[in-house]
Amino acid sequence: MTYPVSGRVQTSDGKPAAYVRVTLHSSKLVSEGDPFRPSAMTDDDGTFQLTTYETHDGAPPGSYAVTFRWAKPQRTLFDPIPKDKLRNRFALPTDTSLRCEITKAETQDIGTFEIDTKKLTIERVQP
Repeated sequence: MTYPVSGRVQTSDGKPAAYVRVTLHSSKLVSEGDPFRPSAMTDDDGTFQLTTYETHDGAPPGSYAVTFRWAKPQRTLFDPIPKDKLRNRFALPTDTSLRCEITKAETQDIGTFEIDTKKLTIERVQP
């Protein structure tokens, strides 16, 4: 069962970050054989709504590492994969990844994540 989850990604000057792929990684789901990972692409206003099985259905409850990849989507399958503006620094889950907890709530906002493009850092500025 999934629960609706939303959030926002912005730059350190408060501008929305469009086309950021936000993905949640749960070691529990992987060990149980579930290959799906809740994810979303930010809209022009920097907001996102997670999808796991169906569009905007959210995520199963649990503890997750959060990863980010910032690149415009390919227009076609034949186009080269665009480079990640974050240099793949936040593309894979690690021990130092930001984390979030998804609960059995009707709706939940996992917060605002702020990208410092000069220092190449990401932090949660609003829970």
